[in-house]
Formats: sequence, structure tokens, C-alpha cells
Amino acid sequence: MKTDDATTSTTPTSHDKRTGRRVGAVVAVALFGLAACTSDPGARRVAEDIIRAEAEANSDLDEQCMLDALEGIPDSELDQITSSNEDTRAQAQAAFEAALGACN
Repeated sequence: MKTDDATTSTTPTSHDKRTGRRVGAVVAVALFGLAACTSDPGARRVAEDIIRAEAEANSDLDEQCMLDALEGIPDSELDQITSSNEDTRAQAQAAFEAALGACN
């Protein structure tokens, strides 16, 4: 007799892939907003506003996870996203993307 044991699959479902793309889109929009922001209200506030707006428009996004991830990024790193030094900017963007990307 066959039993219907639950198995764990490591293969991403189409839902997982769509959610991952949505988080990626939020990251891209937030990076663009941060890069354009060099004054008040500040990079952190801009990123928070973008995350909240995108999560409101897309219920598949984990708003709290992304806000928590953002909270773990120091202001100095967020400020580096606007750096004129390409290497510094690229490293800060990669760290930001990885932090938020973990929320999918």
C-alpha cells in the first residue's frame, strides 16, 4: 500500500520564481531611488517608502522581511550606493540586493 508521505522538493515552483522576480524588481526600483537620493529624506527613508509601496501593490512580497533586511544595513552602506566611486557603489549595491533578495 502506498503512503502519501510529504516530500520536500528543492525545485523552485513557478510561484517561487515569480516572487523572486518581484523582489528583484523591488531591489532595482529601490536602488534607482537610492542612487537618485542625495538629500532629505535620506536613503533609508526612500528605500523604506519604496518597499512599502511595492509591497502594497504586490501581496506576494514580504514587506516585513525586506524592512528588517534594510534595518540591518548601516546608513554608511546605503550612502555608498550614491558614491561616485564605481567599485564602492557596486559593492554597496550588491550587499543591498543580497539582503533584500533573501526575502523571496
